[in-house]
Amino acid sequence: MDGGPLYALQTELEQIYALAPAPDVTGFLLSDREQATALGGVAPDLDEAVLVLEEPGTMNLALFLDADVVEQLAGHDVRTDNLGAWLLAAEGVSHFVCLVRRAQLDWPVTQLELELQGEIDKFLLVERLLATQGVRLPATALLRWLFDYPELRTSLDSQERWRYRLATRLARSYCRCLPPVCSEEARRRSLREFYRLAGAQKVQRIRSLTH
Repeated sequence: MDGGPLYALQTELEQIYALAPAPDVTGFLLSDREQATALGGVAPDLDEAVLVLEEPGTMNLALFLDADVVEQLAGHDVRTDNLGAWLLAAEGVSHFVCLVRRAQLDWPVTQLELELQGEIDKFLLVERLLATQGVRLPATALLRWLFDYPELRTSLDSQERWRYRLATRLARSYCRCLPPVCSEEARRRSLREFYRLAGAQKVQRIRSLTH
């Protein structure tokens, strides 16, 4: 992955899904917590958020990543002590790319779909980041690592907890059913077709794969 770490994550997603390049996410990065709080009411225990301000005919975006998270991404290497930062960055970039694409198509997007796609993209990006470092975990191990022990923020309300848990469960089911990395063409086709579905269609597709 070349360039800055966030842009590298973005271009990786655009390559995976064969998307037209979106504006460089780095230009939308906001790491000042006070400024982010003033713009979007970022909670004190939140280290990543995409801030959205919609106006007639326009959508303004900013990706908030806490300054400490951004610092941990330097060097592009994934370690046990900075994995959490990479997961936050991957989720934020995933949300950014999805929102930009939907705005370009003038399609709606739900919070559940954003969280579902973000969880899937974290799996794919971590898998690829580790592979570039010569680390190949069995898919089953990576699934357990990312999805079986989610830690939810204590400030979430019951509706938010339900949404995050459902997104995690659906993402795990989808990633488990993906063709293996060695079946590159089948995997690429599955991912690109799924990405272009609407939110409810994604849920239906996952349930059809697992029942």
